[in-house]
Amino acid sequence: MFKRSRGQPPPAPHTEEIGYTQEFVLAKGFESRGAFDALIGGDNSRRVFAELSADRDRSDVRPLEAYGNMLASMHAGWRFRVLQLYWPDPGPRQAFFQRVRKWRGANPGMQILKDGLLLALDQAGLPFGRRTFVEFDCQDEECLTWWESLGAICSPSGVQVSYLRREEITKLTRWMFNPALD
Repeated sequence: MFKRSRGQPPPAPHTEEIGYTQEFVLAKGFESRGAFDALIGGDNSRRVFAELSADRDRSDVRPLEAYGNMLASMHAGWRFRVLQLYWPDPGPRQAFFQRVRKWRGANPGMQILKDGLLLALDQAGLPFGRRTFVEFDCQDEECLTWWESLGAICSPSGVQVSYLRREEITKLTRWMFNPALD
């Protein structure tokens, strides 16, 4: 038995559990849910993932309407999460790098500029782009049917749905919990 030192309050008669981070981090592997790969969570949930995207240049894209349609079509008690993550996007930098490499230095000044740009591009960090993912706890056939129809729910609003496979889910979870690993 431990003795309390003077000035310490007595122990609380009731403690309240607020949850564990461990439940969100641990996974028990993958399982197939219809044509989809589901991550089995530490709480035995079956989580399926998809990425939502849209062409920003199109005027008919209405992401808020797509989100509203998704939420309106869900049943009470279903668990759904929208994740907006900043993800490294090497595409624009790679395209610019390839264009600069093709420059022909007509004079020494242009060659110095080209060498400086290539060095700066090589040493600069990657640009980041915002990507939107959805996570859904797919527990039964009714949930699976809704998940399969997600593309049809979002497409009238100009939003495309890309379902994630095991490798992509693994990459997503690594990025969420430790971006330095990717």
